[in-house]
Amino acid sequence: MKTQVFKLIALSTIVALLSSCGIGNAGVTDEPDSNEQRISEGRISVVVPKQWSKNPDFKPTLTGFTGSWANSLEEPTDLVRMSSDHGKGPTAEATMGYFETNAQFRSTYGREFKLGESKDLDIENASQAKLTTWTTNEKTGRTVQGAWVFVSTEKDNAVAGVEIMALTLSNDEINAIIDSIEFDPSK
Repeated sequence: MKTQVFKLIALSTIVALLSSCGIGNAGVTDEPDSNEQRISEGRISVVVPKQWSKNPDFKPTLTGFTGSWANSLEEPTDLVRMSSDHGKGPTAEATMGYFETNAQFRSTYGREFKLGESKDLDIENASQAKLTTWTTNEKTGRTVQGAWVFVSTEKDNAVAGVEIMALTLSNDEINAIIDSIEFDPSK
């Protein structure tokens, strides 16, 4: 009897410790909370605030973004643009190189454009996932914080991407959007 009680106590303790450490994704969900929504463009999706809307008049950009969502359709200060396939390179790394070079030398994002941090990300289902942050100034001189994330898989040459441009989002809010990226190459 003592042995069974001891085993139950030990098992309960182990389960509690594992749950508190987050092992096994205890308490973790891919679903956004009630103040958020998951938006997608083909194979790629992110979580943004619930009040954001898709721009129904958005035309695909020359750089390959095919969908755009913003915090306001009338006077947006923060936006996310996405594409399921940019067509600018066969891998996330090649596509990131295209964007970094284009922005620096063609002044696509303004003369004050500056690259920030570049790093690899670990995104489920992606063979490669790259992040580059950047800043530029908008027309009135306010600083725009930006980020590109591109993801690819070895199974095809389609590179999905996310671009974030923000005047009012905090670094934590931008990072939360980046952390919410999901990639489903089967779509």
